[in-house]
Amino acid sequence: MKAGGSGILPRDVAVSDLLLALEAVDRGFVIMPRGAAGIIRDQASHDPSDPPRDDLLTARELEVLRLLAEGASNKLIARRLGISFHTAKFHVASIAAKLDATGRTDAVAQAIRLGLIML
Repeated sequence: MKAGGSGILPRDVAVSDLLLALEAVDRGFVIMPRGAAGIIRDQASHDPSDPPRDDLLTARELEVLRLLAEGASNKLIARRLGISFHTAKFHVASIAAKLDATGRTDAVAQAIRLGLIML
């Protein structure tokens, strides 16, 4: 991944899954098997040139981010987490600012690149 790869797929991947993966990579996502994410994240954490990311987002912001990744609106986020619409909107704006994202979709893409969430 450090060399510029955007995904890892098994050799026996189905053509339909390959096409979905290519479309996702084209949209800025990183593709890899579920188990590979932890291994790659662990290897990346040993690189002293990478800044620590553990405290980048609060626990609540990570909850909101996971719902964003599912495509939830601010109204749905508020309902699911038992918070006000305005608080949900604040969390989304805070996440975008912390990840230097231009919007909701970019925030999710940045979070995936940083290993904060997995799809």
